[in-house]
Parts: sequence; C-alpha cells; structure tokens
Amino acid sequence: MTKLCECGCERPAPIAPRNDRSQGWVKGQAIRFVNGHVKGNFRHGGGHTPEYRAYTDAKARCTNSRYKDFKNYGGRGIRFLFAGYEVFIACLGPRPAGLTLDRIDNDGHYEPGNVRWATRLEQRHNRRPSRRKE
Repeated sequence: MTKLCECGCERPAPIAPRNDRSQGWVKGQAIRFVNGHVKGNFRHGGGHTPEYRAYTDAKARCTNSRYKDFKNYGGRGIRFLFAGYEVFIACLGPRPAGLTLDRIDNDGHYEPGNVRWATRLEQRHNRRPSRRKE
C-alpha cells in the first residue's frame, strides 16, 4: 500500500509504509527510520552521500552570504524551505546516476514540489535569461 509523501509536496507514492513502522521505501529503495531519522543508504554525516551534498550545497547557496554564488540564490530572495534532510530525501528519493538537483521554477524556492533530479541538458534549458552587457 502506498501513500502520499510525508513532506507536504503531495506527490504520490514516495513512501510505502511496511508493517514495521520503523521501515519504509523511498522510490523503490528500502530505508529505516530510527528515532525519526533516516538510516541506511541515506544516512548523512561521515561519508556524505551525493544526496546529502546536494542538500547541504543548496542550503548554503540560500543561507550563507559567504558562499560564492549566494548573490544568485539567497541574495535574490531564493529560500531553502526543507525542514530537514529526512524531508528532502523523502520528497526526492535517491539521486539517479548523472543527475543533479534542479529547481523546476528558477524564481521559486527550494521547497517540496519545486525540486527534482535533472540532467545537465534539462538544467541548461531551465535557466534565467542572461543579461546582455552593452
């Protein structure tokens, strides 16, 4: 039995509960919850998974004024609205090989329903128009 994502994005089926409430599935991969935190392949800290690096980099772009690209993210009002890594991974699931984090609406925030794993080509087609210098 599948249900809607618990992060609030209202996407269908990212988490399918098992009989044991400490386990679930994120887009076809088994995960475990211990004291409300994701464990297993999606654990953060230590070795840093690609998913966790995408999470921390996106958060830094929006919140750290010393980040090299802050002016293009937090500096122009883009906010990072995920409540935590567990919510982020529950909405997006594991990162497929060769894909990176992308906002569907480039003027929107990093929030459930506005982020996806995308190819470089998809990201190139989903950019703000460049300004011509005269």
